[in-house]
Amino acid sequence: MNVAILAGGKASRLGGIEKGMLDVCGKRVIERLLFTFHDCSTVIVCRDEEQAELYSEFASVTIDHYRNAGPLAGIHAALKHFRARILVVAADMPFVKRAVAEAIYDAGEKSGADAVIPAWSDGKTEPLLACYSFSAVEEIEKSLSSGERKIMVPVQRLERVIFYPVEKLKSLDERLVSFLNINTPEDLRRAEELCSSIDLDGE
Repeated sequence: MNVAILAGGKASRLGGIEKGMLDVCGKRVIERLLFTFHDCSTVIVCRDEEQAELYSEFASVTIDHYRNAGPLAGIHAALKHFRARILVVAADMPFVKRAVAEAIYDAGEKSGADAVIPAWSDGKTEPLLACYSFSAVEEIEKSLSSGERKIMVPVQRLERVIFYPVEKLKSLDERLVSFLNINTPEDLRRAEELCSSIDLDGE
């Protein structure tokens, strides 16, 4: 499984800290994710050279080709790096379960879909814990070249997209903590509260 961890932006709502470096349950988020995917082909996608230098001590890194273009640029850089199907994981998601990741990736492998995007019953999507084929790169480049930064815009133009019901993943992750991401101090407090009540091995 090819895994791209998107190191992401500057976390303005968290005082500009690198979210992958946040300590959650006694370990940095990036270390948690690398442990979960320890036997995969993994790359950390960084916004610029400075961020790449910071993360290069942990794993292989690559840098956005389109600067200041958000996570869509990270997905693009990851596809260009692997030139193959990838699982994308945001670096602010400390509790991603390996089984959930594999289910999403396997759905792409078995179907040959251009993208597999988890979707909630209310229509909200999770494009930052999702699977993308290299066949998606052309439409992503079109969006980035025109200044469009929303991930779902090029996704909606793809021919074969699977919206994977998040509810189907409950058998693998009962509380669906895989989709918890840390954007605010409140999110961080919630993550810390979960530490004592969930399995932290990523399996």
